[in-house]
Amino acid sequence: MRLFDEHAVLRFALLFACFLFAAFIPDILGFTDSVKNFIPYFAAIVFLAYVSVFYRFPTTSSAKKLRNDVEIPVQASSATVRDLQKDLLERDEMFQMMVDISSDGFWTFDVPTGKVYWSNRVAKVLGIDINDMGDSFDSLKGCSMESDWENFRSELSNSLKENRPFSVKLRLITSDDLREVLISGRPQFSDERPIRVIGSIGLNVDKATIERQNYFYAYQDSLTGVYNRTFFLEKLKSDVDASAKRPDYTFAVALLDIDSFGAINDSFSTNFGDNVLRIVADRIKNSCRDNDCVARIGPDVFAVILHNIQGGGSEDDLMPIVRRLHNNVKMPIQLDGRELYITVSMSVVVNREVDCVEDIMANANAILRDLKKNGDHGGIQFFSGGIREKAMKLYKLEYEIRRAIQMKEFVLMYQPIVNINDGNKVVGFEALVRWNNSEQGIIPPAEFIPIAEETGLIVPMGALILKMACEQTKKWVDMGYENIKVAVNFSAKQFALDNMVEDVRKILAETRLNPKNLKLEITEYTAMCEVEKTIEIMRALSSMGLQISIDDFGTGYSSLSYLKRYPIHTLKMDKSFVDHVADDEEDAAFARMVISIAKSLNLDLIAEGVENADQLEFLRREGCSQIQGFYFSKPLTPAEALKYMKDHYQADVEVRA
Repeated sequence: MRLFDEHAVLRFALLFACFLFAAFIPDILGFTDSVKNFIPYFAAIVFLAYVSVFYRFPTTSSAKKLRNDVEIPVQASSATVRDLQKDLLERDEMFQMMVDISSDGFWTFDVPTGKVYWSNRVAKVLGIDINDMGDSFDSLKGCSMESDWENFRSELSNSLKENRPFSVKLRLITSDDLREVLISGRPQFSDERPIRVIGSIGLNVDKATIERQNYFYAYQDSLTGVYNRTFFLEKLKSDVDASAKRPDYTFAVALLDIDSFGAINDSFSTNFGDNVLRIVADRIKNSCRDNDCVARIGPDVFAVILHNIQGGGSEDDLMPIVRRLHNNVKMPIQLDGRELYITVSMSVVVNREVDCVEDIMANANAILRDLKKNGDHGGIQFFSGGIREKAMKLYKLEYEIRRAIQMKEFVLMYQPIVNINDGNKVVGFEALVRWNNSEQGIIPPAEFIPIAEETGLIVPMGALILKMACEQTKKWVDMGYENIKVAVNFSAKQFALDNMVEDVRKILAETRLNPKNLKLEITEYTAMCEVEKTIEIMRALSSMGLQISIDDFGTGYSSLSYLKRYPIHTLKMDKSFVDHVADDEEDAAFARMVISIAKSLNLDLIAEGVENADQLEFLRREGCSQIQGFYFSKPLTPAEALKYMKDHYQADVEVRA
């Protein structure tokens, strides 16, 4: 308890000073007779008296400080009016700080407007830029598995109807590995109507999830979350053993191959393609029974073991199951704001027809290969004995091609290209590959090139062919045929290799061939694949001194606006348009158009497949001077090609042995 109030004492002292000042000071100073001189003193006395009576002294807090080095600010007066708007702003800022430092993200859904607010943390959890989150659930839908999204939407709807909280697990498809998050929400009602939902979202790291991930780590495909090839083969072996013990046990294996999946990666991106694989895997899993095994056994191939099939396992028994699975997988995919349509080829093998893992997989793969070779993309095919025999033949042929590459059984034939405006002199050759099989003799390319393309063996085969052609051309150049050019065909797979330019440069260096003597031929289809990359490769090859030719021109879908950008030197008119130029006006008109395009782009033009005088005369009349075909010569061996050059090259060439 305080003994006296220092403020009251001070006021009394000031009033007493006013009294003394008014009573004694004027007499002492001696100007009481002058009113004018007294006015300032009178004003000072009034001011001093006003201060002593009405001045409000500042208050000080008697509370102790929490720490010695921090000053705690105090209100100037307990009667100060609060700024409510400022308080609200400070409260929002405090709430935002709490949200930002939380390990979970927060979201609110405004029911009347349908708008969603996302905290910054949500974007980090989902792996999405905060600027791309928007004010709806679209961003959440785009990064979640389809089945999980439908489950979330259903739970949110039931929560609003029943006024209850909810919690849902979502698997994300936007991260490098398949992550799982837990999203929870609680509705808020006013007058028995929902007004908003407040929720959180964070990584699901519960103990059960960690144990499950550790258990399946060795058997799970990290990209899609389904089983991997190792687990699938082990499970298949178990089913084969079970069927051996129980003759009545029936199961089936289905392989699903996404058609033209490489084009999806090329057209969009690898990440986009990965998300497509995740969605397809999820659809397959949700279309199968709980006890069925779903696995990813290849880059774009999924496998399913359909356990314990009721009935005899006939095609009629399986078709409804297979059809439902196939239809669900090929439904349009909504991803990144795009609608993507895919086709899936599917093969089915039942265990009653085979009795080991190797045979089941061989048969299933053979069916897929047959579907794709016949162009039946998106089809469903059950195993039959004929396919097995065909598959064995193809496997044997693939093995023989591998051996032929190692043993260098491939030989080159050379078909002359002549200039009919220069005395039918030979200006070059096209190198054509043949397979000199040790058992069957010469095998034409139509029997092995498609298999080499399909299996990827065309790449090492193409490298071998290029080196052989360069070595032979170098021999002819050293003999004096310095201006001869040899054209070598390049497949689309060869041309797409990242190190393709360096490989060509290396072979030229090894054979010491001048690049001016080599011409690379690619098809029109190859030229139109990944246009910008193709142009870049062409420019790199052209800068080395090589010439580039577009083969089979007219059979593809090239745009002239792109064609004029290509650094090419020659167009080759396809044989199919040359065959009837003399008796079919439509083919003749097309040939004239190709000749006109070549002239307008200042390109050389070669007509291939010329076999009779009428065709030759038409081409001569229309201005096509370079001819290739049986009319002048069939493909020749190196020795025969040398003899042809002696007769049709230049009269002044001195051939050196």
